[in-house]
This record gives sequence, structure tokens and C-alpha cells, in this order.
Amino acid sequence: MSQLGGTVRRGGRRREPAAVAALVLALAALVLGGASATAASSDDYASSFHVDFTIKQDGSVDVAETIAWHFPDGEARHGIERYVVVRAGYQDRENTYREYPISKVSASSPSGAPSDVSVSDAADGASVRIRVGNPDQTVSGTQRYVVRYTLEAIVNGFPDHAELYYNLVGSANDALYENVSASVTGPGPADRAECFYGELGSTDRCTATPGATAQFSAPRVEPGQGVSILASLPRDGFGALEPVLHEGEVSSDGGVVTTQTSRALGALALGTGAALPLLAAGLMGTLVYTRGRDEQYAGLTPGLAPGAGESAPVVRGGKRVTAVQFTPPQGVQPGLVGTVIDETANTVDVSATLVDLAVRGYLTIEETEKGAFRSKDWQLTRTAPTAEQARTPLQPYEEALLNGVFSTASSVRLSSLKNHFKPTLSRVQGLMYDEVVRRGWFRRSPAAQRGAWTTLGSLMIFGPIFASVWLGGAVSRLGAGSGSPVPPGFALAGGCALAGAIVVFLGRRMAARTAAGSAVLAQSEGFKQYLVTAEAAQIRWEEAQDVFSRYLPYAIVFGVASQWAATFEKVAEAAAAAGHVVTPPLWYLGGNFGSFSGIADGMDSFATTAGGTFTSTPGSSGGSGFSAGGGFSGGGGGGSSGGSW
Repeated sequence: MSQLGGTVRRGGRRREPAAVAALVLALAALVLGGASATAASSDDYASSFHVDFTIKQDGSVDVAETIAWHFPDGEARHGIERYVVVRAGYQDRENTYREYPISKVSASSPSGAPSDVSVSDAADGASVRIRVGNPDQTVSGTQRYVVRYTLEAIVNGFPDHAELYYNLVGSANDALYENVSASVTGPGPADRAECFYGELGSTDRCTATPGATAQFSAPRVEPGQGVSILASLPRDGFGALEPVLHEGEVSSDGGVVTTQTSRALGALALGTGAALPLLAAGLMGTLVYTRGRDEQYAGLTPGLAPGAGESAPVVRGGKRVTAVQFTPPQGVQPGLVGTVIDETANTVDVSATLVDLAVRGYLTIEETEKGAFRSKDWQLTRTAPTAEQARTPLQPYEEALLNGVFSTASSVRLSSLKNHFKPTLSRVQGLMYDEVVRRGWFRRSPAAQRGAWTTLGSLMIFGPIFASVWLGGAVSRLGAGSGSPVPPGFALAGGCALAGAIVVFLGRRMAARTAAGSAVLAQSEGFKQYLVTAEAAQIRWEEAQDVFSRYLPYAIVFGVASQWAATFEKVAEAAAAAGHVVTPPLWYLGGNFGSFSGIADGMDSFATTAGGTFTSTPGSSGGSGFSAGGGFSGGGGGGSSGGSW
């Protein structure tokens, strides 16, 4: 499944002004306190899971999930939660993602369990979390739930058929599902149907029966496994099938409100609407100043840290001075450098890590060609570890990356990882965040920090907007007799939304580095200056290839690979003039060696292509599961998973 960014959407429960103000006052405590996760017990599972899909002519689908959930004995649970994928990468486009807009979310419980619904974005940015239950009530035994929602623009259109390719149970699922089944009903009968289950990429088939209502069923689905279904329908039963792409006077109980009360309510709403943005700005500004600025060691040269047994005072903020560093920070790999610099473990950092592992002898990268148009591809071949490598264990994220790339064979093409590598990418990025926290460069994962503030701010933005839409009449009548030219209810909603935007904007600055992290940052920025300004005369000919290779992954992370290569072109020219031959690198087998710029351009292209390959899945791209490559578990678009809470 593809995982991309998005916003939080939560159901519109009406809030009184005082409650809204209290929400803003609780911003810091809510985020800084963190959240504790409760591990699911082994007897916490779905004893049955059935989904009815009703496909509309416009390509939208009404989804009804009927779930029997068995809750663990002796543990407090409040209900279930569902994760529905609503955003995914699209084909080979680097700057385009596909959205399946979700709406009409509701839930009920035939067994009588609490079925309150809250909707928010999941931490992965690609899914919406639907939480069903009441935080003030607990449930036990086996309870039945029916969760309904509508997904738009999810049916893929092809010249000869329309197709629903959907992950019935996402492969990121970490719960047990028994008695899994589904039905698909559309404008016309399904003439073909397929079902796949197992781990991501599995081609094991489950039961699929086409017809006016296509039927699907799968055996027991273990944690880490998924189920994907495909249904082909006549194309003439649908429209265009284009994907969604992105580059008062009366109280609620009917009682009459006096003029004096109406004016008081109006003044309160107007005052709260004006005060909320100011309160949010003041509170968030204070938090950013006191907690969101990087720490630094006082009295030490930038880039230095106290020695063993020594200490130094720590201050926040201050001007950062960068001095040229001739080597990268000791023991800090390129991917971690990239994570420290921009506080994000992005795909370039992961791709540069793979290049770094090649330089260090864990694999070779051979530039090849593919297809009739002879576009670039790369053959990746794992090499046997040397005795020195065996003594120096890889970092967890490096080991996860290597094992993910070579999970099926010791030699693979980069293009063969397309549509299969996204779970590994997410795991590697998570481990990189864990590593920078473990090394003490951040106190919390920057991604988790940004996600918490974005979630809170987005709730403040979209909650009032949805309330204004769903409760438009009640909102417009709030304080209607106050004589204000602006409806006080809408002023309150607008003020809350503006406060939420302030929380989102300033909250993204709360991921602060520790003093140790700032020291690594200063060393990294100083090393970047060296890569850009290095002089060819300072580099010995016999060391040229080794130095170029060792520092190339860092240059890729910094985005200065071309400048770094230009220096070595001059080194090569001087070496040739003196009759010295610069040997080619052992890890790079592409093309004809003789140009450092050629290697740098090739690795830049490799990093860019790898980034797109690592994040792709076939269903999100609009590709057909009935094509020559066939379908597989986890290959569909969208999808859901979940557990209890």
C-alpha cells in the first residue's frame, strides 16, 4: 500500500465555546505528554470479517464492514479502530499522489456496544483512522460492529473493462482475522474475479466467484498477511472514471432565547473567536521559544561536544557558526546526516544509504538498460561480507534495508522492487528515526513530534468547518440577535480554524535537536562546505578513487554530487598528464569508467529512481491486476486494517 501525507478529518461533534477554549489551553500537555500504546493480546482478534462493496456508476464505492471482534479477557478495551487507506502514490510520477476521498463515515453495533465514531488521520499520513467506541465505557467478550463509509474515485478504468482492485485486509495488518469474506455489486455483473492472500507479494489464491454479486472468501489471515480482491466489470456501465490526483435566536432544544441572552452569547462567541488565534499564537510561540529551538553547548567551538567525563552548559537558540570540516562526523552514516539536517528520513537518505553500503562492500551496483527504449536500470548484487565487516555489525536500519532489497535473491534489478518495497521503506525510515533518538540527537522522533502537532491543529481546523457545514443552521443562529455584522457562530468557527492553522504551522518547528544533535549538524554543514570547495591539488592521485567513493553518498544527501565530481575531474586530468591511471571503483560496474561526473550523475539518477521505486504499489497506480504480471496480496489500491483500543 502506498503511504502519503494528508490532513486529519474528524467527525463534527458540536463544542461549546468554553470547551473550545479549554482545548487550546490543553495543547502543550496533550502533545508533550505523549501517547502510550497498549499491546494487543493474542486473544484480541476478529472472529469474522465481511465487507460489502456497492460500486456506483461514478466510480465511487459504498463500503460496509461487518466485524465480530473478540476482546481479550481481563483487559480494558473501548471498541475497535479501522485504518482505511485514502492516499497513495500514482504510477511513476514523483510529484503526484492519488486520493480516494472518504465520506459518510458511520458505525453501529448490533450487539449493543458503544458505537461513537471519531475520524482522524493515521500517523502514516496515507490512512484515515476510524475509531468506534466510547473512551468512558469498556467492552468485553465478542461484539459485533458495522462500519460504513464511501470511497470516491477508487474504481480504475481501462479501455475494455472497469476494475476494483482493493486490499480487503492490508498487508500492514497486525491482527488476526478469521472467516474473511466480501461481496462486490456493481452497475453490471462481474465477469472476472480474483482473490489473493498471504504476505505482501504472495500469489496464493483464495476463493473468488464472479457474477451479478461477486463473492470472495479467504482462510485465516495471520498478522502481517493481507487479502486483495479484484473484480472486472463492463466498462459501459461507468462514466469517465478519472482518478483524483493532487500536485441564533432558537436554542438547540427549541427553547426561546431572550434578546439579552442572545447578545451575551454573540459577544462570547465573537470574543472567543478573536481570542483563540491570539491565545494559540502566544502559547505556541512560547513553546517554540522554550522547547522548539535547538540546544547548543555554550562555550565550545561549534561542532564539538564535551569529552568523556566532562560537561558543558547547554543553551537554546543562538547563532550557529559553521567551520569547514574535512571529514564527515565520526561514525555518522550519510542517511543519518540527512535525517539530522532536515529532521526527515526521506527517500534520498534511504537511497544514499544503499550507495554507502555499496561503497563499503556490501553490494555492487551495475548500470544496465531495460526495455525497448533502453532506459536506465541497475543490477544490485549482494557480496559476501569480509572478516572486517563481520566484526562490525550494521545498524538496524542498514540491515533492514539490505534484507529488504535482497529478500528474494542475492542479485536483483532495481526495477523489480517496484510495487513491493514500500513496507520495507517505511520500516527503514522508522528505524532511522529510532537511531537518531537512540544516539541522543533528538529527544523524540521528529516525525512523531510533527505528527502530533499536525493532528491537534488539523482537528481544530476541520472540526469547526465540518460543524459549520453539518450544523450550519444552529451555528448561524448562535447569537443572531446580537446585532453583529458577522454571524458570531461563524466567527467562533473561523477563529478556531485560524488557531488550528497557527498550531500546525508553529508545531512543525517543535522538533528540536539536542546539544549533541546540534554538534553533529554543525559538523555535517562544515563537511558540506568542504565537498563544495575542495581543491583538486589537495587530493593525492592514488587516493582519488577511494576518497571520491567514500564521500559520494554524503554528496548525494547534500545535493552537491556534481560539484564533488567536478573536483575529481581535475584530479583525473592532472593524474593523466603525469601518466598515472586512476583505477575505477570496485562497487560501481556501470558503463565505461573514465568520468567521475558520469558516476556522480549515475548515482544521482539511481537515488532519484530508487526513491520512486521504493514508494510505489500497483493498485494505487491505477494498474490492472489482470495484466500480464498478475495480481498479488497487498497490490490493490486503498485497503483497511485495524484492531481494538
